[in-house]
Amino acid sequence: MSVAHTELPHAELLRETNHRIANHLTLLVGMIQTQATAVGRGPQLVPRASARAMLQEAAGKVMGVSHLHRRLSDGPRQDGIHACNYLIESVSSLISSLALGHRVGVVQHLTADCVISPDQAQKIGLLVNEIVMNAIKHAHPTGIPVQISIGCRREANGRFTIEVGDDGVGLPEGADAGMKGGVGFRLIRSLAQSLDAELRIESDALGLNFRITLPPPMHAVEAVAAD
Repeated sequence: MSVAHTELPHAELLRETNHRIANHLTLLVGMIQTQATAVGRGPQLVPRASARAMLQEAAGKVMGVSHLHRRLSDGPRQDGIHACNYLIESVSSLISSLALGHRVGVVQHLTADCVISPDQAQKIGLLVNEIVMNAIKHAHPTGIPVQISIGCRREANGRFTIEVGDDGVGLPEGADAGMKGGVGFRLIRSLAQSLDAELRIESDALGLNFRITLPPPMHAVEAVAAD
């Protein structure tokens, strides 16, 4: 599937770009404020390791926004982005920029091109980065490197499914993946809801897996309606 390009006058393109950046930064600020609120409700003193992890998470979110806009600025205006390539680039950029290469490895399972809008890409990128950072922190309590698998496929009904899993210990015994959980899980659920996506979280002794299924693209819906 080709990615559509639309030529716009320079002034209009600049306005659209600034509007998009402002929206994405607003989303980013909201996520960081959610974490700040959680910290405010926590203990008076935060251990150094926890403070470092929180700063790394914030840096990862900023990198996610930066990566998308750098990608969009490298070529003509794009009406669609290949999700598979974008996710691998985004996660690789996150790992590299935060010097986490010794903590995580990535396995790809990309079976189809899934074209998404730039706004969807931003939320999906933040969502996947949140899952990856959560895995780095919690998948292996002993500190050994975690293996992350990332997959993207098109379903028969036209929907797109993105899967991100790790090879860690999974959730604590008795924990319910459907419950609210920590800040990271709440952010993941919130981003999935904003995408109108179905989110499934599965945990066992072999690791934790997140399955995000997005509605079919608008042009696909219109094509079905036309039939």
